[in-house]
Amino acid sequence: MLKFAIVGCGRIAKRHSELLGNNQVKNATLVAVCDILEEKAREIAEQFNVPFYLNMDEMMEKESPDVVSVLTESGNHAKHVINLAKYGKHIVVEKPMALTLEDADDMKKHVMKMDVSFLL
Repeated sequence: MLKFAIVGCGRIAKRHSELLGNNQVKNATLVAVCDILEEKAREIAEQFNVPFYLNMDEMMEKESPDVVSVLTESGNHAKHVINLAKYGKHIVVEKPMALTLEDADDMKKHVMKMDVSFLL
């Protein structure tokens, strides 16, 4: 069973959390959510009975998911993926991957260094 965590609890997170939290994805489950806005994180966490965090580093250290879905605003994808890469976990990022080619290259460099999968 792959343990998924979500970073960013906005509109698209509702769909991801429904699929993972209701066991609609074979061999995958939702284990935690994170958002800088407590009300958004708390809403999804309570719906699926998982912990919520306001800090993605704290979530990664305490929950150690196998996969992290980055569902934050597009302009934050690069910094979030680069930060998460240090944990050596697989990363799924909502499109667009990045807003600039430089950001996309930086993201790729960091995930390749940690030898993790990076999916769009």
